[in-house]
Amino acid sequence: MKKVLIYLNESDLAPTGGANGYNFTLRQGLEATGTDDFEIHYLHGKTLATGINAQLKKKNASKTKELVLALKSMVKKGAMMYGPIHKASVDITQYDAVHFHRTMDMYWAKDSLKNYKGKVILTLHAPTMPSKQMFSMLTDFEKKYMKRFYAKLPDIDDYAINRADNIIIACEEAEEPYYHEWPGYAEFHKKNKHKYVYMATGTAPKSALVTKEEMRKKYGIPQDAFVISYVGRHNEIKGYDALKEIGKHLLDANDSAYVFIAGTEGPLYHLEHNRWIEVGWTKDPGSVIQASDVFVLPNKETYFDLVMLEVLSLGQIVVASYTGGNKYFAKYENSGIFLYNNNTEAENIISQIIKMSEEKRKELRKKNLELYKAEFTNEAFAKRYIYSLHKILG
Repeated sequence: MKKVLIYLNESDLAPTGGANGYNFTLRQGLEATGTDDFEIHYLHGKTLATGINAQLKKKNASKTKELVLALKSMVKKGAMMYGPIHKASVDITQYDAVHFHRTMDMYWAKDSLKNYKGKVILTLHAPTMPSKQMFSMLTDFEKKYMKRFYAKLPDIDDYAINRADNIIIACEEAEEPYYHEWPGYAEFHKKNKHKYVYMATGTAPKSALVTKEEMRKKYGIPQDAFVISYVGRHNEIKGYDALKEIGKHLLDANDSAYVFIAGTEGPLYHLEHNRWIEVGWTKDPGSVIQASDVFVLPNKETYFDLVMLEVLSLGQIVVASYTGGNKYFAKYENSGIFLYNNNTEAENIISQIIKMSEEKRKELRKKNLELYKAEFTNEAFAKRYIYSLHKILG
């Protein structure tokens, strides 16, 4: 039986986004399906990447605290970028494969990887270069005064993709942001197609704690209204500005239409309209989605949006922008997923859904739920992972 080390601290796995959420879902699926010919192991200590970034997420009002935090960040990242020792936190020689989920974890382990004979696997998660995401998490002081110090960050990403024997990505379409954001990525991909393994993710079914009728009553939405929902960040990359334009035109054209939104406002803010309703941040986004008639996913650029899978798990109709990982769903023609190229197309699609009978809309929702159960559960995800390991390790 072959041994695979997932290079993440097992205690950090949680139902969130990013690498830890991805592997929380994967572990649940593996526990349900079994791991076939593989022993899956995890780290049992803090990974250096976690230690470096943990405090950078905190908001600090004090300039003194920010400076201290910046200094700590510089020391830790300086050791990673310029230090002489880069060893794995465990003896990796006992494993047939080491599966990394962060390019900086790979960089920290590069000395140990020099003569490692097993397979080195890297999964990319971010919708941009990992180093750009890392830079975005720095303090304002670092961003303003330490740009030259951090100029080596892209080298971490380049080392990782070149050292990896295999690179796992959700789908080919999810690479779209890398071609735009990652200098040299297109040429690298062209020369290293043999490295790539495409494997769509999965998710646990999203729950709704409040019924459709109760949610509508709570927020003053008529039971017979047509409701358009969105859950997510309020920024341009997520397409919130496009959603406002789409929503305004549909609200103006349909007196019974409402827009129902969950997520913290900022940097973009809601449309000033009495039928545009924001609930803010919520622990129960599923109830917002379930209370609607259609969900809009208006990303301007995306990797492989977990929200899409969560909406499918609730059996909701989806209208999504034709970009990045959203394009993967174009193949499911006989479903309740509709893709659009521009705002006008989105408005036309939603207008057609408004005109549909409720019976037809129920049929589309049923198809989406069936698609989720067939393709995107934890168990389906785990089976794809085991299949991918067989391809990589033989």
